[in-house]
Amino acid sequence: MEVNGYRSDGVGAAVAMVNAWTGTHGSTPDLLSAREVLRAFSFLVEDLDRDALEPLLEWAGELRAFFVITDLEAAVEHVNGLLARVEVRPRLVDHGRGLHLHHAPSGVPFVQRLRINTAMGLANLVADYGVGRSGVCAAADCDRVFADTSRNGRKRYCSDACANRANVAAHRARRKANAPSAGRA
Repeated sequence: MEVNGYRSDGVGAAVAMVNAWTGTHGSTPDLLSAREVLRAFSFLVEDLDRDALEPLLEWAGELRAFFVITDLEAAVEHVNGLLARVEVRPRLVDHGRGLHLHHAPSGVPFVQRLRINTAMGLANLVADYGVGRSGVCAAADCDRVFADTSRNGRKRYCSDACANRANVAAHRARRKANAPSAGRA
């Protein structure tokens, strides 16, 4: 039973930031778009201000570097580097929704809270699954990233759309390879 949303929220926020702000489809965030990207991951986005945008964009670049890594030892080294840059001081809190664990000290700025949660999320992902469940989309024309925390752990694409396009292309290639040649008798 998952009682700590930080694992999924931190990993999900890392994936969302990388895909929204880096790579070929990424764009520089403005205040409104940054809040929209992070709202789904339980962050108090009202605390996010314009001064945080550049540090968040830089952090997203450092997170992207993690998803490119395919070697466990290199992934551990990268995540440990991220963790070394954050101050983690766990504590139990209750905001009226029941007790839960916070990794950030009380009163830290938004960027620091986000860094802590994404670094801890990636650390838990590597500890639980290694590097085989995260990476860059397997679709030929896509550089978005994914993290798979599902039961079967078979995800290789950033979205169903990319998986479907890749499957259709593979099917067409097989059909074309097996089709009789026009010049044969």
